[in-house]
Amino acid sequence: MSFLETVPEVRHPAPGVALLCAPESRYKRALCELHFDRPLDRPAPARTLLCPILEQGTRRHPTRMHLTRALEDLYGASAHFDSDRVAEMQRVSLELSWVGERFLPPADAGGGRVAAGILSLAMELLEDPVRGAGAPFPAETFARERDQLLRRIRSLRDDRQAYATERFLALLCAGEPLGRPPYGTEEEVLALTAEDVEAARRELLEQAPVTAVAVGPLDPAQIERHLASWLGAGGAHAGARRAALPPPVLVTPQRLREEREDLPVDQARFFFGFRFHPPAGPEELEALTLANGVLGGGAHGRLFRRVREERSLAYGIYSTIRAKKGILTVEAGIDAGAYEEVRDEVLAQVELMARGAFEDAELEMARANVLNDLHGLQDSAAALSHFYTRELNLGFLRAPAQRAAQLQRVRRDEVAAAAAGWQADLVYLLAGTRQPVEVA
Repeated sequence: MSFLETVPEVRHPAPGVALLCAPESRYKRALCELHFDRPLDRPAPARTLLCPILEQGTRRHPTRMHLTRALEDLYGASAHFDSDRVAEMQRVSLELSWVGERFLPPADAGGGRVAAGILSLAMELLEDPVRGAGAPFPAETFARERDQLLRRIRSLRDDRQAYATERFLALLCAGEPLGRPPYGTEEEVLALTAEDVEAARRELLEQAPVTAVAVGPLDPAQIERHLASWLGAGGAHAGARRAALPPPVLVTPQRLREEREDLPVDQARFFFGFRFHPPAGPEELEALTLANGVLGGGAHGRLFRRVREERSLAYGIYSTIRAKKGILTVEAGIDAGAYEEVRDEVLAQVELMARGAFEDAELEMARANVLNDLHGLQDSAAALSHFYTRELNLGFLRAPAQRAAQLQRVRRDEVAAAAAGWQADLVYLLAGTRQPVEVA
């Protein structure tokens, strides 16, 4: 099995701005993702609302139709904003994509005209949005997008899975930034003004550390020059202070907490949160990855086979890790009456994992699944970009081939040691009817 050996080059076109470049001619389209990172704090809802507002137009391209035509003139380039939480920070991202020069007509191939065009449009979207009459944004645009965000928040209860996920995080990480959704509460969004959103825009440009990840058929020097002229010494934000964000809050559980919430549901949602100390290096990370894979990384995992297949206690069950935050989550759809059995079985399987009581075949299946994912990175520029972004977030910067080699060296005793660090913190159940479940 072959793996990409490309280690992205890291450039620094401006203070607080990092550019990761991985030129790859195998892809038809180039991809450049601009990530602006801020804490999950009070202005987070304003940043969330900012994203759809910025997509409505600029001074030069005052409507979505004008923006669409500009992107079509760049041979189907694309530009899209998004907001999400990563570890304990809010990340506002602008994803840019364009066709590689070798696929363009001769008149437009060479010279990087299309790349220059989409990079300039990206700057325009952030720096020169369409304005309202005496207001930062058109009143109709602001009201429409704020109402859309309110509908999203109000409808969360209708999506029981999404609602349960947010409630679990809020309870597990009460008082921690991760417990706060980046879009905020209904009351916070109702209180937002256009001036709040404009302040969030300026804050991103003047205070947020920026990471640009560029993958595909592109010229790194061209992207570096553009970012330097925009965010560097000669740009409008030459004096920007882009301080690194604080590390995630780490918590050691004092006891196992249990919480239950009742809403009409067809299937109860079960979440079990464990804490662990984040891995100090790539070797510990890969041991943790494989431990999670053996426990609940898919249909081959111990939880799926034992809880669902053998005992018929769950409709589905799996586990995931937030490595930088130090949280392992077991998630399942169950009958509420099986709560105690599922809880106890999860605890039993974690204990067995910590004692190394798992088969070599289980470990090798978990290893093969991760290696298959790494092998598949060569098929997608987006997947490779996300891989490098994750690497940087974790403090590593490896080629897929380097990570594969480290995965293959992980021993079963290292996997058991990783599982031994999991400390039970919170069990949360979203159920439809009251069952005789004792909670602390």
